[in-house]
Amino acid sequence: MYKPKNHRTMNKLTKHIPTILFALVVGISLYGCSSNEASPTQNHSDEDHSGHNHQVEAKVDHNHQAEASGKDLHSGALHQAEASLAENEVLITERQMEGAGIELGAITRQQLSKVIKSFGEIALAPSDEATVSALIGGIIKDIRVIEGDFVQQGQVIARIVHPDIVDLQQNYLDARNQHEYLKSDYQRQKRLLEDSVNAQKTVQNARAAYQSNLARLQSLKKKLQLIHINPENLTPKNIRDGYPVKAPISGHVAKVEINTGSHVTPQQSLFQVAANEKAHIDLKVYEQDLSKVAPGQPLTFNLSNSPGSQPMEGEVMRKAKRFDPEQRTALVHAQIKDMNDRLLPGMSVVAYIQTGSNKQNTLPEGAFVLDQGEDYVFLLKRKDQVNNSQEQKQEHSHQEQEAHHEHTTKQVPPHQSENADNGNKTNEHAEDISFFVFKKVRVNKGITQGGFSSFTTGQEGITSARFVVNNAQAILSEMNKGESGHSGHAH
Repeated sequence: MYKPKNHRTMNKLTKHIPTILFALVVGISLYGCSSNEASPTQNHSDEDHSGHNHQVEAKVDHNHQAEASGKDLHSGALHQAEASLAENEVLITERQMEGAGIELGAITRQQLSKVIKSFGEIALAPSDEATVSALIGGIIKDIRVIEGDFVQQGQVIARIVHPDIVDLQQNYLDARNQHEYLKSDYQRQKRLLEDSVNAQKTVQNARAAYQSNLARLQSLKKKLQLIHINPENLTPKNIRDGYPVKAPISGHVAKVEINTGSHVTPQQSLFQVAANEKAHIDLKVYEQDLSKVAPGQPLTFNLSNSPGSQPMEGEVMRKAKRFDPEQRTALVHAQIKDMNDRLLPGMSVVAYIQTGSNKQNTLPEGAFVLDQGEDYVFLLKRKDQVNNSQEQKQEHSHQEQEAHHEHTTKQVPPHQSENADNGNKTNEHAEDISFFVFKKVRVNKGITQGGFSSFTTGQEGITSARFVVNNAQAILSEMNKGESGHSGHAH
């Protein structure tokens, strides 16, 4: 039987199949051994890399904690100060005080049982406000102030130029020159009359010319002085084209009624200047209360648009001798003890005049807090400060020791240690932290009038002490936070 050639080839290949399979198995086994021998090195490298990353992460976490420590105002010496607080004491940082708008003040002695309530406004005496006018018309050349600027008496605030001002100076110089000639001529004519050489009429004419020019000279001199040009220093070489406008009093510029280049006429109003620091209060007191008011009586007042603010103090000066039959009131003038920039003429006020003589210890209403049915105030025990940079250094050192102890078995490349050291630098510019320690003092609250409340307490040495006089509720809240175990400072 015939067998094809390719059939023979297939038979030969079939005989060699076992040999080929054996070679493949041996090759795969050798490759596996090679891989197993290489893996310990690779695993060791991965382990080192993992350890490296772990330590870097630890350092990063350490730096993050260091930054948090530098920003934490409740750490270190502040905690030590808190730990030394006695019962009913609370620690408040200066930043917290400013944020809450808390102010300190002292006890005032007032009579609150006999108080007269009245209404009025802040006013200025006629001598404490001025209108600046133009004496000679002209063109405004230079304005040196704006509304709100403070000016001193005699300060130049503008200039006015006009040809008439030049003519005025020229006429004065002519009259001054004529004065010398006419004076000499008059004296000469008198001597001739005494020698019977001259006639009486000639002497009279010389005297009339001399006196007429003298009057003209004095008139021109006064006009120059009114526009602040010194006639004694005036010469043909220093004739000016204008004159300065000066402030007649010291005060704030309340109004500017002109602009550069505008033409003004004589007696036209240019500026308004007000001495606000000399303001007083004009109060309208009703007829039935007028007899109880007398000079020297103390009073407290608030602006009508801010009745809840801390009251200000004043004193009755005098009663006006004019009665308003329509409103049935008389005007009472009172001075302001502590004038400030918030008080401007024209503002409305509500005042409480104290007419009694039995005075009591008082504080503003904002100084009192109600806690568990009792009234309290906060007395300042001390003000102190701590240096936050020293606390940061101690915290960094402690964290660095922990990180070093945790990774003593790990090897860190030199560049890694250098970076870690740079990251652990403390904040060299950290500022001192100021804080206040207050004591919560129980009081017996009395009468409340005009924004003040009277009180009594068993606490000694309070007449010269400092108290929280507004927003005391914020300090009580901080104190309660500390007692409940939160992040407050109180204990």
